[in-house]
Amino acid sequence: MKFVVLLAAITPPLILLAYGIGKARASWRSEAIWNAFLVGAVSAFAAIAVELALGYLLPLDRAGPVAEAGLTAVLIAAIPEEAVKFFVLVWIAEKHVDVRRRQDLLVLALAVSLGLATLENFFYLISTGGWQMIAALRAITAVPGHGIDGLAMGALLIRARLSGRAEDLRLALIVPILLHAAYDFPLFALRKDIGTLWFGMAWLAVIAASAVFVITLCNRILTKAAAADRAAGRDDHSIESTYWLIAGGAVVLIAGPLLAAWAFHTKGVEVASVAIALSIFPLAFGIDSIRTGSKRRRGQLAAVRRNLDYAH
Repeated sequence: MKFVVLLAAITPPLILLAYGIGKARASWRSEAIWNAFLVGAVSAFAAIAVELALGYLLPLDRAGPVAEAGLTAVLIAAIPEEAVKFFVLVWIAEKHVDVRRRQDLLVLALAVSLGLATLENFFYLISTGGWQMIAALRAITAVPGHGIDGLAMGALLIRARLSGRAEDLRLALIVPILLHAAYDFPLFALRKDIGTLWFGMAWLAVIAASAVFVITLCNRILTKAAAADRAAGRDDHSIESTYWLIAGGAVVLIAGPLLAAWAFHTKGVEVASVAIALSIFPLAFGIDSIRTGSKRRRGQLAAVRRNLDYAH
């Protein structure tokens, strides 16, 4: 049973890591990626320690319910976790000898974030009853949420390294904090039974907006990173097949709503629209994965046709 729980905790982060590896044209064999993932997992203990200390020192319960939810989201959850991830990424993972390309920074940031998410996921699953439903819901919400924060941090770190501007480096920390807090605030408010309908809708809106914003940001910055890598003479071609991006995206598109539907069904709720709404992250990643893989495949076929034309 413990092995099954461990598998349920680690599988969603690894699937999302595969998305990042394919998107940044990286490789599963990169030592830097796995070091970043492991260090990110270990950093979860530091984040937990800081969160517990702040929770003890800050009298947030004296504020009103809404203020308490907001302050908890920012001070107890978002700032400690994203600050730890940022420290690990910039002062440990980025220094690794295997990091040759600017594009690699996106995967390293994602690996750090998902390493922390994996350990957090495991703790949640072993500390609550009905772990199967918790695992399914976290696989399509909390874990991708950490992934979104990591992708934003990585993309903005790439922009900072390309521009050399200190303000861009600060944004690589500030933006993930804001995304994290925006995700957590409605949830903390819901736990206090405040405006259930409105905060529930706000949470889904945050998920949708953050997914669109971060994926668009990554697409734009990766294009610039690939150009910079080519100009510097660094290899920017992945050994990973574009077919994996397409096939993986299709699987995620199907699996996300199914997991949500199953989780709600176990609670006696059979509302397809709710299941689809909670699958916003998987749907966004799946669509972008298929789109990216298809675009690269078309580019490969066009290159083959050009070579044949030149040969004739």
